Amino acid sequence: MSLRVVIVDDDERERIVLRYILEQLDDVKIVGEANNGLEAVLITKEKHPDLVFLDINMPELSGLETAQRIKTLHNPPLFAFVTLHPEFAVDAFDLDALDFVVKPLDATRIAETVNRAKKRLEHERLFDIRVEDKVKERIDIFIKKLRKEEVFFDKFPIREKGKITLLNQEDIVYAESQGKKVVLYTDKQEYVTNYTLNELEARLDRNTFFRVHQAYIVNLNRVREIVAFGEGSYVINLDRPDKQIMLSRARAKVLRKRLGV
Repeated sequence: MSLRVVIVDDDERERIVLRYILEQLDDVKIVGEANNGLEAVLITKEKHPDLVFLDINMPELSGLETAQRIKTLHNPPLFAFVTLHPEFAVDAFDLDALDFVVKPLDATRIAETVNRAKKRLEHERLFDIRVEDKVKERIDIFIKKLRKEEVFFDKFPIREKGKITLLNQEDIVYAESQGKKVVLYTDKQEYVTNYTLNELEARLDRNTFFRVHQAYIVNLNRVREIVAFGEGSYVINLDRPDKQIMLSRARAKVLRKRLGV
């Protein structure tokens, strides 16, 4: 990939010398030249170079002022100063210049600047790749988590022979683990599923359903009362007739905190 370069100098002879030096280098493409700062800003905006060589002492806009304007462009290029005035070096590097080359021009010195630009751009490219990979990795993890813990707020799919029943979550009173099966209980019917209780807990709306015991998940909206059972244990009475579920001591602490009691 070629390094795209713009040359800016009000002295045509200096531009010719710099152009010749750059043309001898591998992977360098001169995409524009300007003889003043205003033209330099326009060319930079149009051509999107990787590196701009700037003279400092120019009419209308100095090289320093031109660099300041270039830096305001979207995705600005690197820039290096080429000048007869070494006293501006501090000002140049305050603008985050890539390099500061004092005339007369030397081919070896310009080659160093070009190599420095290539290394900087490669470093930035690799950094961007790492950032993109990290972001992609986090997105992938998030998507996997969503798929694993997908919540069906309106409907819950129950796979039965030859069909899938879409059950309203609000109709589920509680779920009970019975060996390798998990049974969902509604007011009218029982549904045997192939979910584990952990999978079920991940898929149900956590604002409504609560794991009260290793073997039970209940719909908190269907809890009628919680009765002390002694030594920190409780029994949950559901509004489903004749159903009581033991609330473990560990889960009782979590539920009390959640209910604010």
